[in-house]
Amino acid sequence: MLAAVALAVGAVLATGLVVGHVRQSADSAFCRKVTPTTMVIKGETVPIPPDQLAQNRAGCVAERRSQRGWFGAVWKTGGQQMAACGVDWGRYQELTDSETKAAAAAITAPYGITDPLDAGSRTDQQRFISACLAKKRTH
Repeated sequence: MLAAVALAVGAVLATGLVVGHVRQSADSAFCRKVTPTTMVIKGETVPIPPDQLAQNRAGCVAERRSQRGWFGAVWKTGGQQMAACGVDWGRYQELTDSETKAAAAAITAPYGITDPLDAGSRTDQQRFISACLAKKRTH
């Protein structure tokens, strides 16, 4: 009896670890795809330095991983939408650091935000995330 319970628990744990590893690999691939590799400075497109690009991708992966539950295998309620909104907020922050205000406005417009946001403000970040989640939950 005890051996059967231990075997069942072991099987559940192993499955969680395997699925978690697959999810983490998918997160890395997703973040490589969505993390911008260039930025516009004074009207010229320049590549993002490799160390900063790696840091941005690691932050994206960490954001997605934090939105998962047990072993990183199962999305928490609203976690996938929250991770997507976090990526959009990161894009907004990067674009507002450059001189591409129109591109930054293009990120906020679909969420009904028309006035500029302060990329360093927690209040504006919460406003953006709330608007983004509201929009993603209706789709």
